[in-house]
Amino acid sequence: MNKRNTANLLLCKAATLFSALLFFSCDTEYVDKVNDIPGDVIKVPGYNQIESFIIKDAENNTLSAALTENEIVITWSNYMTLPETIKPTIILGQEAAIAPASGTEIPFKEGTLFTVTSKAGTKKQYTLKIDLRQKQPRAWTAHHPETLYKGLLQSQVNNGQTDHIDNLWLSQKETKVYFVATTDQKEYTAETVYVGKGTGTSPFLNYGVYYFLPENMPNGKYDLRIKNGAYTLQNSIVENRFKIEIADSPDFNVERYGFPATKNKGETIEVRGSQLNTITAVELFNYEDPNVVYPLEIVNVTSYKAVFKVPANTPPGEYFAMRYKRGNSDPTETYSPVTIK
Repeated sequence: MNKRNTANLLLCKAATLFSALLFFSCDTEYVDKVNDIPGDVIKVPGYNQIESFIIKDAENNTLSAALTENEIVITWSNYMTLPETIKPTIILGQEAAIAPASGTEIPFKEGTLFTVTSKAGTKKQYTLKIDLRQKQPRAWTAHHPETLYKGLLQSQVNNGQTDHIDNLWLSQKETKVYFVATTDQKEYTAETVYVGKGTGTSPFLNYGVYYFLPENMPNGKYDLRIKNGAYTLQNSIVENRFKIEIADSPDFNVERYGFPATKNKGETIEVRGSQLNTITAVELFNYEDPNVVYPLEIVNVTSYKAVFKVPANTPPGEYFAMRYKRGNSDPTETYSPVTIK
């Protein structure tokens, strides 16, 4: 074979090898991986995408995410309770891996990152996005001025009336209850303790928002406002705004908030109410035998909060009531179930 033919043959082989390499490199499903043997090319899966991303809501309904080039988009309606965490079921491309793995409990918040790695080693990141679809909530209608007492559990609820609050985004984190003073327009933020459908039992009997007034709030007249997601709600009757009277309760009261409770010996029990600083003694007991009592230690009391400690000699068991003594006043008994371990 002459030199010219030899050169042509080598050129032809090089062109064939280049064409093969070009064919493999243009295949989006696989990534070339060259072994130590020159010219030995194998195909390794290069899939690094998420095929599906599925979660369950609080009622065990399936929600499928929409997948873009680099986002996992979950549409969430405001009437559904927003969970703190989720356990997604994730399906990937051939032989790919993902972190966090499918079935792992992760925070349900925007910005959570997922990294998909193909068998060939190529990586792709997805960012979780929550598309909140909030329907505009309905405000409430208050026809008459009202008085709210500090220390007592307050609420805006819907018990089936059409002029009551409704269509809330049932997220405590996304709900703010606050009052604006009539005199100087100063704002006071309440302590929101429950936003939900209602438990059917006290203290969160009905659908709505439950809160405690700020303790540092001066007595006087205010306008109540509730910020729920993107919306701020007020009394539907404009002329009746700024007419809510905030005052100290003239009576001794203990709220059922915080009960039933389970405590170990040595732990504390907190109660909320009004005129709690008048308490001189408190006891646990059962209605079946109210004469058998177990005293609690008074740790701290203010007008609106009281903290008691479970003594080390308290027998384990279930106690259904608490009895409060206040100087010369008649004792007050409340249904406040406490389980002592």
